[in-house]
Amino acid sequence: MEKIEAPELEQAIIDHLAGLYSIHVKREGLHLSSLIGCLTKSFFNEVNYTRPTNEETMLFALGYGLQDVLTPEQAVAPLYELEDITYSPDYQIKLSNDITAEIKTTRAGSDKDLSESWIKYMKGGCYILGIKEYHLAVLYMMGNWKPPMPELRVYKLTFETEELEDNWAWITERKEVYQQALKINRPPRPFKYCEEWECKFCRLKMQCSALSYLDEQLQEAA
Repeated sequence: MEKIEAPELEQAIIDHLAGLYSIHVKREGLHLSSLIGCLTKSFFNEVNYTRPTNEETMLFALGYGLQDVLTPEQAVAPLYELEDITYSPDYQIKLSNDITAEIKTTRAGSDKDLSESWIKYMKGGCYILGIKEYHLAVLYMMGNWKPPMPELRVYKLTFETEELEDNWAWITERKEVYQQALKINRPPRPFKYCEEWECKFCRLKMQCSALSYLDEQLQEAA
């Protein structure tokens, strides 16, 4: 048997996934996720949008595909807007009561804490919708078993009013930083408005490192 790479078919599959989930389509408007994630990356995605890499496309497609499978047929995902910030939950569904939910997939074990970024997004959604409860379905791809097995866990999170207000104030501050950066056409300071893990595999890391170095040189020369 001979085994060789088949890049033409590989790219055809990746392009199919990108088209299926509109992964290479630039999102319009100011979305809540753009303010919670790295502001420097959000800036470059807005002013100089480039298509995600094949690796990023595969990660997005995996998340979207599993989300489709895990979303009940009768669920809906409307778009909301508050203070020029748009937001859409992964889905809303009426069971014994009205439920707003997010679906996440992760390679972390189920014994790990929930992502702070997920929590900030859900708090933002609660504030926009005027609710205090949010459901989160997490598919732990590796589970917490030996050998690794997928594990689904679903949580109901309840937030205090003060938590939601503090989180929205934080989002509003980042909105001001982001909009000012767009106004003067200069990205927010690299590595300041992001979590460390966001930089690990980011295609903009070298660009941000160069910008950070230039900023340091300018400050020393001033």
